[in-house]
Amino acid sequence: MQFQKHEIKDRILTAARDEFLKNGFEKASIRKITAAAKTSKSNVYNYFHNKDELFIAVVTPAISEIKAGFEELQIQNTGIHARTYSITAQKEVIRKIMEFVYRHDIDIKLLLFRSSGSSLSGFKDRVTDMLSVLLISWITHAAPDKEISEFFIRSVAGFYIGVIEQMLSQGLTREQAAEHFEVFLKFVYGGWNTVLTS
Repeated sequence: MQFQKHEIKDRILTAARDEFLKNGFEKASIRKITAAAKTSKSNVYNYFHNKDELFIAVVTPAISEIKAGFEELQIQNTGIHARTYSITAQKEVIRKIMEFVYRHDIDIKLLLFRSSGSSLSGFKDRVTDMLSVLLISWITHAAPDKEISEFFIRSVAGFYIGVIEQMLSQGLTREQAAEHFEVFLKFVYGGWNTVLTS
C-alpha cells in the first residue's frame, strides 16, 4: 500500500510526539519513532535532518499560537480599554489562557518538562520573558504613573507559568482546574488591583 508523503510525515510527527512525551527529548529513540510510524529511519531523515528538528516540528504549531496569543494581548494592552482593569477583563484573559493550555496540553508538557537537551530546553525562560514584557506594557498603559520593579514583574510572570506547570504536572483535568479558577481569579485580581491603585 502506497502512502502519500504528507501521510508519512504526519505519522512520523504523531509517533515522535508520543515518544518525546514518554521518554523526553534526550532519551527519545528515532528507532522507536520509525517503528511506531511504520516507516524507515532514512525516511524520517528525509523529512527531518536530526532529532532536534523533529522535536521542533512537533511543537511548532503550539509555539506559533503562543506567539500569536502574546501579540493579541499586546494589541489589547494598547487599545482604548487598556486603562480599565476589571475582574471581568482579568477573567477573560485567564479563560483564554486555560483554553489554550488544555488545547495544547501535550505540546506544553513537551516544552516545559521534556525538552531538556533540545534547542528548546530554555523555552520556559523565553515564555517568562515574553510574559514579563507583556506585563510591563500593560502596566505602562493601565497605570502610567506607577513604577513597579522589573524583578517583581518577572517574579509574577514566573508565578503564572508555575501555576500552568503545576496544573499539568499534577494532571488536573479541565474540570478540576475550573474548580480552582474562581479562587485564583480573586487572588490575581485582588493583587493587581492593590498594586495598581495603592
